[in-house]
Amino acid sequence: MSEDGFQLPKTRVLFSTVERRRRRARAVVRVALAAAVVGGTFVAASGFPFVASLIAAGIAAIVAGDPETRRGTLSRGSISIDAQRVVVRAEPSDERSFPIEDVAEGWLEAPGRATLRLRDGTDIVVDVPDDEVGHRLLVAAGVEARARAMRVGLASAAQRAPWGEICGVTGLLSLTPIAVVLASMVLVTSAREFHRWRETPVFLLGMLFSSVALFALAAALFRFMRGRQVVIGTDSIVFQGFFGQRHVPYAEIENVQRHEYGVLLGLRRGKTLLLPVRADVRGPLPLTPPPAVARASDILEIDENLIRREILFRRLEEASRARGLSSAVRLDLEKLDQRERRFSVWLDEMRRLLVERGGYRESRIVPEDLAVVVEDPGASPERRIGAAIALSQSNDEGTKRRIRIAVEACADLELRAALEEAAHGEILQARVEKLRQRFRD
Repeated sequence: MSEDGFQLPKTRVLFSTVERRRRRARAVVRVALAAAVVGGTFVAASGFPFVASLIAAGIAAIVAGDPETRRGTLSRGSISIDAQRVVVRAEPSDERSFPIEDVAEGWLEAPGRATLRLRDGTDIVVDVPDDEVGHRLLVAAGVEARARAMRVGLASAAQRAPWGEICGVTGLLSLTPIAVVLASMVLVTSAREFHRWRETPVFLLGMLFSSVALFALAAALFRFMRGRQVVIGTDSIVFQGFFGQRHVPYAEIENVQRHEYGVLLGLRRGKTLLLPVRADVRGPLPLTPPPAVARASDILEIDENLIRREILFRRLEEASRARGLSSAVRLDLEKLDQRERRFSVWLDEMRRLLVERGGYRESRIVPEDLAVVVEDPGASPERRIGAAIALSQSNDEGTKRRIRIAVEACADLELRAALEEAAHGEILQARVEKLRQRFRD
């Protein structure tokens, strides 16, 4: 974040609670489904709560998944950011101030518009004169591409299949209570007939198998319905799809293109990966980016899916351009490799790298060089971890902050955890070995 802060005294702003409402709706879905399961287990005694819970879950699911929800209109206002707080004013009398730590994400949406998202889901939409000013706003808030990993929601597998959402909701709400009822019957019957279990194994095993199978099918439907997302970091992107996570290093990405339903990544060996932001049943998106914002009403005229595609496209392009731009050319990076040394020896040497006077002079290593290595997504995980261990002995607050930023910008959760441990001077050998092997493959 810039020490000089950021000020935009005359602009237009909007406090949007759309994302916060969606989060609450998703929580209602989970609670309503749990109530439906309980009602399904005792359906004879509580049929009405069972039906009411299903209806509540359905309504909440519609609210949570509606991509056409509009934010509202912008009003005249201002925004200022310093090292501690963000202050936003909107006419006629709405003024809000919050700690800079509350800003979770930020991005440029369309030309002339930037958005800050708070941890509670509130979006602050700000008109900016151009992308350069918008980027300065993100830098001041500490959420530009190099400082924070970003999560972008994608269309679920159900949204991309004909009648997928209807079939998924119907199946999920039907199968889950039945599976619970069967499991309850198995437990009750087993307890009552325990002394005669040799006479009824086939019946109980059949019920148990049916319950497990229904639970497995319900779990698959849940994954089918669950919204997917992509995490964009400085090190890589992590695509959370139907069959789990897929880790894609930037070295594998050859080009980034807008697609009718999202963003298309061109990978090595002629492979591609589509990151869909729009359900197929809603029709394709135009391949042109959204227009510049000229009027307050324009925010109502731009398809939200088009904006999300532009957010994703811009962030991927920015992160791809940033990779490999390290300035750590003065440092002999091989000194950070473990090579043939025992792990404990390597760990001790990394801790003494900036402490021992002789090693400091011979290597000409300064904290700045090591901080650049920790920040460099093109450096190997082993070298980034070694540099973080060495810097764990530093008491400089600026260096510590740079390490925190580098950690928060990682999309790979395993690498992120390793850098966090290393920043405290400790790291598990098994974690380092796993990362070394994975990135070598």
